[in-house]
Amino acid sequence: MRNKQKFLQNVLLNGLLVLSLVISVVLTAFIFSSFGKNEAPDQSTAQQPEKQLLEIFRPTQYIVNQTDGSQQLVMNATDAKLKKMRHALTDAQLTDAQTKTVNIAGIKKVLATKKAQIFHYSDVVPISYFNIRYDQRVSTRKNLNFDYFVLALDRSNNGYFVNTKTNQITTVKVNKLNHHDAWQLAQQLPKSLNINFQNYHNRVGLNYLQKIKLPVYSYLVNNRDPKTYVSALLGTINQLNVTQDGDKTVYSNKLNNQTIVYDPNWATVTFEDHNKKNKLPEFYVDRLNTGLSQINLLQSDFTDTRFYESQQNGQKITFRTYVEGFPVYFQSEIGAIHMTMDKHGNLTSTYSLNEIGVPVPNNQPDVVLPSTREIIKQLSDAGVQEKDYNFIAPGYQWLLDQGSQAAVNMEPTWMIETASGWQSVSSFLKTR
Repeated sequence: MRNKQKFLQNVLLNGLLVLSLVISVVLTAFIFSSFGKNEAPDQSTAQQPEKQLLEIFRPTQYIVNQTDGSQQLVMNATDAKLKKMRHALTDAQLTDAQTKTVNIAGIKKVLATKKAQIFHYSDVVPISYFNIRYDQRVSTRKNLNFDYFVLALDRSNNGYFVNTKTNQITTVKVNKLNHHDAWQLAQQLPKSLNINFQNYHNRVGLNYLQKIKLPVYSYLVNNRDPKTYVSALLGTINQLNVTQDGDKTVYSNKLNNQTIVYDPNWATVTFEDHNKKNKLPEFYVDRLNTGLSQINLLQSDFTDTRFYESQQNGQKITFRTYVEGFPVYFQSEIGAIHMTMDKHGNLTSTYSLNEIGVPVPNNQPDVVLPSTREIIKQLSDAGVQEKDYNFIAPGYQWLLDQGSQAAVNMEPTWMIETASGWQSVSSFLKTR
């Protein structure tokens, strides 16, 4: 009997020993796995963007189309009023998506829909981002992107997603929307600029019918610490190789072929990922998701940052700071954030360390900018032809305050994009 009990005890002890060894191995593997992820995040795995992070992709401008056909740009709207319209759209139900390709006239016709609210995005965004923001289930086909959403409030129960890059219109039925209340919300929005839509370089865009009166804003400048980018994207600094390249500081993680270069002259950090696991995402939305997942790692406040433009089907994307619905230029050489993916999926992303802080008072008078027609005439009179530039747009210049390097002035101006990049129209004309 004793031998039998001893045998059972030995079996039990051996079993517990094996179990403890298994648990130890699992925990060790977990610890090393967790440590590895914190040490050097793998950029090849794109996380699904969170709803809060998608605020970067919210509309940049809102337009109200009146019953008489006039169109007005919403200016200086409070968040509370915009949220009411957002909630009205969230409570609605968008169904029966039908897509067709039209000509320029067809695009302009939809954008001129009477008694409507237009949500304008600076460039095309995936429909899935709209669905997340407004709790909708519109078709999530990979190629359904848009830069305008027209919400008809004339009881036609129609909504239109407009892609001015491809001239595609996706029509949806809008149910469970109180059109009367939604129209009243649209009428309560502050509107001060008359606009319409015209064809520029074979793409429909905003046409400012009158002079644009905008205030000059002043802010204190916050400078983010470059080391926060290093620790978030590469790992702890004591695990990295740190070298100097002139004024630039280079942080390298050779294990994952990743580097960060801090440039104090431009106040930027540039992250380069040449991990062998990288692969170029096939679809536009997945390329944007890759960029968003990296931004998410930073855990920084990008309240004033918005998606500005994409090129090469999302292989190049730019984000800018926005003030009153207008983009800011010269914050850095690249805007607020610029990301590029090569054909292998290797990611290069540059971040400006400068961000606007608290507003400070200034005594500068409002700036009155010419209408679109006037600025085009200025260019034409100077011998500038349409083929000489890609785009023109009103925006704000980031100009350091001469009296204080800790402050910045946002001055309104017309900007022009040529093969060499963006510059103000006034500086462009001076070089002609």
